[in-house]
Amino acid sequence: MFWAMADKFLAIVKEMMTAHRFGVSASLDVFNLAYSFPGILVLFSGVLGGALVPLYLEWRSHSSDEADSHATWLIYVTTLLFAIISLICFVFAPQIIQLIGYGFQPWEKQLAVTMERLLILLIIIDGAGILLRGTLHARKLFSHLYIAPLFVNITIIFLLFFDTGLDIYALVWGFLIGTLLKTVYMAVALHREGFQYGTPQPFDRQKMKAFWLLTLPMLGNSLIANSNVMIDQVMATQLPEGSISTLRYAFRINDLPIQVIITAVSMAIFPFLSEEAASGNKENLRGIFKYTLIFLGFLTIPITCLIVLFSEDIVILLLKRGAFDMEAAQQTARTLVCYSLGLFFYGYTFVNGSFFAALQNTKALFYMGIASVIINVLFNYIFMNLIGVQGIALSTSFTMLIISIYFVYLLKRRLDISNLSEIFSSFSRMILAAACMLGTGFLSLSLIQMLTTERWVYLPVTITLVCVSYLAVIWMFRTPDLNACWEAVASMLRKLVMSRNNDRAKA
Repeated sequence: MFWAMADKFLAIVKEMMTAHRFGVSASLDVFNLAYSFPGILVLFSGVLGGALVPLYLEWRSHSSDEADSHATWLIYVTTLLFAIISLICFVFAPQIIQLIGYGFQPWEKQLAVTMERLLILLIIIDGAGILLRGTLHARKLFSHLYIAPLFVNITIIFLLFFDTGLDIYALVWGFLIGTLLKTVYMAVALHREGFQYGTPQPFDRQKMKAFWLLTLPMLGNSLIANSNVMIDQVMATQLPEGSISTLRYAFRINDLPIQVIITAVSMAIFPFLSEEAASGNKENLRGIFKYTLIFLGFLTIPITCLIVLFSEDIVILLLKRGAFDMEAAQQTARTLVCYSLGLFFYGYTFVNGSFFAALQNTKALFYMGIASVIINVLFNYIFMNLIGVQGIALSTSFTMLIISIYFVYLLKRRLDISNLSEIFSSFSRMILAAACMLGTGFLSLSLIQMLTTERWVYLPVTITLVCVSYLAVIWMFRTPDLNACWEAVASMLRKLVMSRNNDRAKA
């Protein structure tokens, strides 16, 4: 938990330094779009790690050496595959930029091609570490999974802090060097934890086939969670300068609670889901599904309310300095609100993917992934012509809502859930608490703004009031499931405090 929080803190520092240096400039727009293509391919390939987890656990139940041997063969094969993909993308970089940067000016396209040919290297560097990450996940070595990304943020911060004369290329080289260090760290850490990189077992075509048959349909979940980010940026090239950077800043802030809480929860429950699915224990799977969904709502709904109430303050606090002026802050804040409306549904896509991957039933993910792209493009076209860059963010929230409703229906059938009344009962109370939270917030802000006190003085008081109002309503109308959420949060806080105390004691 500590390392995950450290990584997210460094990610915030990285965004703050990027905003200070580049604001919402055209060159940052170009970098964000150029990075989105190899970045999205690497995110797609992340499903390889997810597919490896249940298979590795199955192989390891027979023999640890056998599991390591098959995993090593997969690492060799996938690294070769990513090397070929990188070479192809390098050759066709001008055509790729012409396609995804169709709204750019000629000089922006030329800059994008140069950046793209460098960033293409991320495909092979990060791609080589995908199955290392999956193996660490299967072995439940979560601390290494949280430590590894630190190298990327630390490297970028270092290059931005020391004026090396690289300008926007500080971000390019930061990602390349940091990703290389991350991959090397995971390889060394896995070996030190007992993983054997030898291949005593012969190449097994059936094992490779099983892996790819499980992987390909899982691309659908990656489509839902990741491709729409790239689509949003591509369509934003038609909007005024700075729109892509505005979207990126807003998305990164909105994504922070997902990465801190939801991804960690999803990673933690996935091996246990795989074990329960392998044993055919649907009763336990139904319990995990119910509590995960309620816990997700318990955390994300109040976060959405806080963003709606204090979006401008959040953006000013994090980003407004240097080249990032007040106009950029207000534009980013409005975009952030539109993204936050889909926070729960966006978070659910991560949990949903874990369930379908564990059940090894991923065709629905693939089909709905394609559907989500079509729906998002349609909503983007409608909303961006009405309200500009905010319309693109709002489109993403609507898309996540539609897809999430259908996936809940699918899992209800897959897990033989007779009804969702307990879940709806808890959510009705959370929605009531959120309404009270928003009412308290708007009323408090209206009353306090009549005073001459500085905003930063009364802001903490207002935030405290709205949080207390949410928790008070939850407590008054709590259900057994919401009680379980209380206990889970309290347990997490106790563990965090104990971890800090232990670290201080060791120091």
